[in-house]
Amino acid sequence: MTPHSPGTGQINTLIWIGFFAALIVVLAINLGLFGAIRRNRGGRGRVATQPRGAVGLQWRVAGVLSGFAALLFVLGIIFTSNATSEPKTTSAGLTSYHGEKLEGPLVIKTTGQQWIWRYNYPNGAFSYYKMVIPVHTEIEMKLTSTDVIHTWNVPDLTPKVDAVPGKSTKVYFRADAEGEFWGQSSTLSGQGYAPMRIAVEVVSPERFEEFIAEQQKDIVAGNKAAEEIEAEKVAEEEKFESAEEGSESGSEGEEEASEETEEASTEVEK
Repeated sequence: MTPHSPGTGQINTLIWIGFFAALIVVLAINLGLFGAIRRNRGGRGRVATQPRGAVGLQWRVAGVLSGFAALLFVLGIIFTSNATSEPKTTSAGLTSYHGEKLEGPLVIKTTGQQWIWRYNYPNGAFSYYKMVIPVHTEIEMKLTSTDVIHTWNVPDLTPKVDAVPGKSTKVYFRADAEGEFWGQSSTLSGQGYAPMRIAVEVVSPERFEEFIAEQQKDIVAGNKAAEEIEAEKVAEEEKFESAEEGSESGSEGEEEASEETEEASTEVEK
């Protein structure tokens, strides 16, 4: 994991602290055992003795271990609290949006569905598969699901977060470097779970606004094209219905004419 946000940076630091703490404990235990064996082992002209620890030494060791454990506990609380706090937008981030000052975080609604992610941005723009965000900007991501539980997981930017049907889960983060970051859904959600990947592109604030404008333009063009296709479909259906009605009217006229001809023939025969 290469952290590119304050939250993941704190988590990464805490992981390394835990690693070195475990390393120190393992080394201390093994050195103590090695020293005890060396002092009390038997040899030529020497009888092995049973190790006996002094009461004062035991208390000192217990005090050191207790202090060490307490220090790790406090550091865990501090780093976990910092990792879950809201990172604020910096001066290099998106401070205004469409000419208006951006108050608070940029809110993006993220919806998981089998088996793709959809991202709804402010002002009606949306995208699938790839989420685009501005650099150095606080993001409030609201996650939900349309079917089953999906788990958002982009280790370089955010912790794991569940998208649950009928509920909204929030996560705050800030990307401090431009580029593309990848992740994958981390909860089994069906046969298409494996290819349900996550892509996050971090761009400059200017490029983000351009992206939103492009998305809105494409959405308007797509809606217009869909309306035109629907109008053509309705016109064809009306034309087909009119042709059927005309055919039915012609058939009825032919039937009436044939009936009149038969009646006339009958009268002549009489």
